[in-house]
Amino acid sequence: MNKYFMFLILVSAALLGGCWDRYELEERAIILALAIDLADESKAAEMPEVTHGKGEFPEQENQRIYKLTAQLAVPGKVMLGPGGGDTNSGDTDWLLVTYGYTMKDALSNLQQELAEKIHLGHIQLIVMSDQIAKNSIEDIMDFLRRDYEMRRTAWVMITEGEAHQILNATPPIQTVPSLYLANTLKEAVKFGKLPKEYLGKVWIDFSDIGVDAIIPLVQPMGDHIRVEGLAYFKEHKMVGKLSPTETGAVLAMQGQNPAGYSNVVQSEDKSGIYMVKPYRRSSDISVKMVDGKPKVFIRVNIEGFIEEEPKSKNLSGEKLEELEKTINKMGKESLEKLIKKLQKDQSDILGIGARVRAYYPKYWNEQIKDDEGWYEVYKDLDIQVSMDYRILRVGMEWK
Repeated sequence: MNKYFMFLILVSAALLGGCWDRYELEERAIILALAIDLADESKAAEMPEVTHGKGEFPEQENQRIYKLTAQLAVPGKVMLGPGGGDTNSGDTDWLLVTYGYTMKDALSNLQQELAEKIHLGHIQLIVMSDQIAKNSIEDIMDFLRRDYEMRRTAWVMITEGEAHQILNATPPIQTVPSLYLANTLKEAVKFGKLPKEYLGKVWIDFSDIGVDAIIPLVQPMGDHIRVEGLAYFKEHKMVGKLSPTETGAVLAMQGQNPAGYSNVVQSEDKSGIYMVKPYRRSSDISVKMVDGKPKVFIRVNIEGFIEEEPKSKNLSGEKLEELEKTINKMGKESLEKLIKKLQKDQSDILGIGARVRAYYPKYWNEQIKDDEGWYEVYKDLDIQVSMDYRILRVGMEWK
């Protein structure tokens, strides 16, 4: 019995597969970042005959040619730990440009220029131009989701203008630009400036019925980038953008912490200007059926403190009550204005449709049925907003 058992173990071990897709580090062309722009038709003549012959790519409606800029890591130059030396970003990365009708077509053309196999398993970020985003990013997302190497924790960005300019940022405080750029978004989330919208979360939003996606919006600033807010989508098309203050309002309605944006408040008698910072937030989004139609209630609760008051130095109990009333009024108006903007553009980034579908499935299946049906209801939906903002701390100086 024991001999028979040992024989089975030996046979099974012989049949087990090894690392079927193993490649040594030196055999991989490690892509750290991708920038995706649109190119004109003249670039078609420059494409090598890799996936198709000259002029043989099937014509499609709204056919596009992508300009793909890839940032590759230079093996042995990337600093993975603390250290000094004179290494700069020009020594650690390599930018290559290629063209293609699709993402895979472009990467196949890029592979013809490399000795090593392209590897996407260490990619940090994907940057797309707003020109592409406003048209549609469905085909790009289709490729990214199908590639088994793609990191779900990679960051995706939208930029106004040319996406490749983002990869040209070479900050003196970081040897690898793509790591710096990805860390900029990571820290923005940590400081409450952005929601955690990494690539995997964006895929979920695109796939979920009754939810629209938001993607960080950035701007190149020479050797660094600036976070401009959020790009918001209707299905796979970018339909608008949110400023940093509007982004803060979205985070408040989502109840996300920490709060990263301060608010300027002027007293009713115009005697003082106060900088108020949210400290802790919570929210509740509920849906009720009223007269056969959904009605939405958004309640936002915020606890904050006074950061600055350079003029009147008046922080009496009476003045604080007045400030709370003023900021509640301002906040309610700002949230209502933002919701009207989203309804006009038919972008449900708060996932109200998903709540209606979850709590009232019969109504959804009979009256809504799909995303297009929801957009028709959403644009005129009755959404009631309330805010309760309380100031808990004023610092060491008051009157």
